[in-house]
Amino acid sequence: MTREYRESGSGFVDHALPYDNKTQRLKRRYQGLSRVAAAINDLYIYGVYPSNFPNLTVVLEQAKDHCKEIIKDTKKEIAFIENPNGLYDLVMNEELPDADQEIAIRTTDTDTNIK
Repeated sequence: MTREYRESGSGFVDHALPYDNKTQRLKRRYQGLSRVAAAINDLYIYGVYPSNFPNLTVVLEQAKDHCKEIIKDTKKEIAFIENPNGLYDLVMNEELPDADQEIAIRTTDTDTNIK
């Protein structure tokens, strides 16, 4: 076989292809995992209910929770790469507070009486 034939065949892969950057890969990962989580949420449309498939729905809910954790980490990584000194001042291993949790702060009577 000649080199020209090998390089023009259907199985030839050009190794000089440009590399895609990390941000694009992370955005694709984020988009794909978001679609997976949304699809798991929409299973009731197709008749997959916990009463019909109890074991399957338990496993799928666990998979959805795992996807959400990876999505959260991916969002942090994208924000850190795109704008490390941005609005949120994220640090790579920083733990962000959960936005869904409410924290009640108790005030006492002495807080309101200012002399």
